[in-house]
Amino acid sequence: MQKSIRVFAIAVAGAAALFLAGCETPPKPKPVPKVVQPAPVVQSSHESLSADALFAFGKADLQSLNEKGLGDLDALVAKLRSARQINAVQLIGYTDRIGAPEYNQKLSQQRAEAVRDYLVQHGINTNVIQAEGRGEADPVAECPKLKGKKLRDCLAPNRRVEVNITTVN
Repeated sequence: MQKSIRVFAIAVAGAAALFLAGCETPPKPKPVPKVVQPAPVVQSSHESLSADALFAFGKADLQSLNEKGLGDLDALVAKLRSARQINAVQLIGYTDRIGAPEYNQKLSQQRAEAVRDYLVQHGINTNVIQAEGRGEADPVAECPKLKGKKLRDCLAPNRRVEVNITTVN
């Protein structure tokens, strides 16, 4: 009987070993590396668009945009579209000192609004755009003692639309 108990014990141990062999614990899965998204970066940029490159002299309407002006505005649209989020676009129109201050104020406002309208027509959210005119304020060039075409040419840098952009990339 002891022999049969021993045989039985060996048989049970063998069966248990076979049973447990099929129950191996699976290997632990390799940890999946976490993809870390880069933190959003708020960026501010500034551009100056020449009003002479955008519009005919003394004009501010989208119909008077020239090829260079269209190219500049298309590049601005592409830059804005590439941003993850647009927080603000500030457009500030300027003129030179030629002409009455009231006329220059109105023209500078119209130029800023024309750029805004172009951006909106090309899919930029109007709610993030602010357009203002400052007339002949903040001149870049002074050009004393010049007259006529030389004065007009010298004052060209003053005729501009400044673009201040805040985006999240």
